[in-house]
Amino acid sequence: MLSNEMTTVIKQRQRQAKKKKNQIPYGIILFLIALILCIVLWQNHHKYAVCWILGIGIGIVLRYSRFCFAAAFRDPFLVGNTKLLRAMLLAMMVSTIGFAVIQAKYISTNPIDYDFIPGAVSSVGIHVMIGAFLFGMGMIIAGGCGSGVLMRIGEGHALQWVVLLGFLIGTVLGAKDYSFWYDHIIHNAKTIYFSEYFDFKIVVLGQLTVLMSLYGLAIWYENRRSKDI
Repeated sequence: MLSNEMTTVIKQRQRQAKKKKNQIPYGIILFLIALILCIVLWQNHHKYAVCWILGIGIGIVLRYSRFCFAAAFRDPFLVGNTKLLRAMLLAMMVSTIGFAVIQAKYISTNPIDYDFIPGAVSSVGIHVMIGAFLFGMGMIIAGGCGSGVLMRIGEGHALQWVVLLGFLIGTVLGAKDYSFWYDHIIHNAKTIYFSEYFDFKIVVLGQLTVLMSLYGLAIWYENRRSKDI
């Protein structure tokens, strides 16, 4: 009896799959629109065209890698998968090396000034903890981070448009009240730039060591969870 019911369900799903519209024409139309916009941007300003191409490329990578910061922190606890977490750590390693080269070049010829050092050096304090907590809660409720939400909007998920509206409202309110938070909390917080206290090379190597250690720990955790299952 159960076998017959399963067979019926499978046949129904196969019929539904056959009824799905061909998505290739839509893809061709979107490609032509993107190409036309790229040509228009190139004629007006080459920089905008390059940004357009890079943006589309990053979107494609996010789509097929399913990269999401919320999932990177959620999956290890839910399913024991650390693939996205390791991808995030690897990206941080690459960016650490890249910014190290840029900042080293700046520091070698300029005095340390937080307003001009490449990489947006800013103060750290209770405001960072509050902001990180609220952002983390928002990611869980929304079901994804900023990149994940934009990716799902591109896939056609209607619910993520509501999340995008929340993004816009939060951004406007944050910009409106930023001066209050800056004057009362952020301005009084201490800015810590490790290169002022230690050799720049030691700082970079130390950060890479921490990230690589976390990467190894993530692999160990995933292997242990898979054995337990």
